[in-house]
Amino acid sequence: MQISIFKIFKHIKSLLLLMLSLTVLLSAAILSEYSSFYKLENLQKEKELATAIFSLGRNSIELTNIQFQGNSNLLKIEAEALSDLYEYDYIGRLVHNGNYQNDIHKLTDAINRFRDAAEQWYTQEQLGEEALQLRKEHLTQTYTLLIQQINTIISDNAAYEQKRFYLQEFIVFVLLVLIILSFFLINRRFATIQSDIQKLYEHDREDTTEFLSVEADIIARRLCRTTKTPTTSNPAFQDALTGINNYKGFIREFGDKKSYKFNNYTALCIFAVDKLNDMELQYSQAFIETILKKVGFMLTLYRQHNDVIGRLDHNQFAIILSRQDKSSAVNDCELIRKSVQESPFKTSDGQSLMVTLSGGFVEKLSSHTLDEIITKANKVLVVSIQHGGNRIAQLRDEHTSMK
Repeated sequence: MQISIFKIFKHIKSLLLLMLSLTVLLSAAILSEYSSFYKLENLQKEKELATAIFSLGRNSIELTNIQFQGNSNLLKIEAEALSDLYEYDYIGRLVHNGNYQNDIHKLTDAINRFRDAAEQWYTQEQLGEEALQLRKEHLTQTYTLLIQQINTIISDNAAYEQKRFYLQEFIVFVLLVLIILSFFLINRRFATIQSDIQKLYEHDREDTTEFLSVEADIIARRLCRTTKTPTTSNPAFQDALTGINNYKGFIREFGDKKSYKFNNYTALCIFAVDKLNDMELQYSQAFIETILKKVGFMLTLYRQHNDVIGRLDHNQFAIILSRQDKSSAVNDCELIRKSVQESPFKTSDGQSLMVTLSGGFVEKLSSHTLDEIITKANKVLVVSIQHGGNRIAQLRDEHTSMK
């Protein structure tokens, strides 16, 4: 079975796109490691600043206020920086399932309450012992809640890091599998393509070559090179004189190809050499065989990859064409007819003899069996011969006697 180069490259493109997507995701997860590092560093700084503020004391209230203002502003800056880090940590959001924002809001509220409590505690107002004690307790309470919130985020981050590691591990494993598979599978396909290209490139080679890819086979045909298919390589399905399919080979190759899904117009044309019986009485067998070989060669010359050609009988050649539209199919049949007509043959006495073909052209619908369409094409061929030959008859040319 031949493979399609276009499909190979389409699959490679999809595989590379998948690998690129996974690589981007893995890169994002790795970059997220830096974000996580800065988060932990930020949280540690916030804890140190909060502890420093809490431990200032009221011995020198003016100096304490200066230190408090500086540390308080730094604490606020660190909190804002942490919020920005979480804002752009998309991997963290994915793994944390939406808990990030709640943690940030709780931490921000805890910092604001702690700063307010510290500002009230380090006030320069003259307060009584009872008021100072209440403010001290409030400061201690907000400090404890802030430290607990920071510790909670650090603890949650450890679980987050574990989930992210599992994600990275999965991506790396999938990438490794894809790389291994692509190395063996794609390398094998590329070897096939390289082999076909080498065959097309070589000049001094056998006329008959088997191509493993669909596109190389089509190119070879268009370059007028005869290709060998599994059907024609079997003598039982090959016409000994022309080298193309015999009737059995024609039926078999059509059976192999009819399962292909084509949206093209499909038709059958049966050709016959005009006045072949008269020429057989007048000329030698070798000369007649030369004519028949020429007709078989013309069929191979205009056959495309999805076409099926064959010699169905002594003077009956057939081609099943798959084209974009009817006009293209009819045009190729006319080219076959004209090519034979424009190739005069030299008789044994040196005279030039023009040989012509008649053809019966019918459309092949999916509901038609091959035997039905061959019978119908033969009836149209009779019309072509009755009208003088050297023409391609179609259904519109049918005579009433055929109905």
